[in-house]
Amino acid sequence: MLKRLEMNGLLKLPVDVHAVAEYLGLDVKEEAMEDELSGFIEPRNGGWAIGINAFHHPNRQRFTIAHEIGHFLLHKPREKHVDITFARRTGGKNRIENEADSFAAKLLMPEAAVRQLVASGQTSLESLAAYFRVSVMAAKYRVQSLGFAVR
Repeated sequence: MLKRLEMNGLLKLPVDVHAVAEYLGLDVKEEAMEDELSGFIEPRNGGWAIGINAFHHPNRQRFTIAHEIGHFLLHKPREKHVDITFARRTGGKNRIENEADSFAAKLLMPEAAVRQLVASGQTSLESLAAYFRVSVMAAKYRVQSLGFAVR
């Protein structure tokens, strides 16, 4: 799927997750939610909708959208799926959540781009997070998954 998105010009950095969602036929809406809720994907009006927490930082919202796209593509949900922030913070995630996180990290921070930045000396998590418009935690997850030491 990532190759298809790239062929359609949707993986230019920083990745426009709203455009990716639209390409996939997903409607994205900001909604008022409790802080512990990051987002959800659900059937709505004959299609699928991603809801994101209107009160979360835009970079966090980007990761949530990418995460929900991951659920849509990898897990083919049949009903509403809600993601709880607490599970992310405490490491209490299951395989499905880990897969969606991994997909989101790969979508927002493509391996070749991460490797190129690190090779050019841009190794601080803060600078990588700013470049890809993700949280420092998301940048740390991606850098570690690629085998780089974290600073």
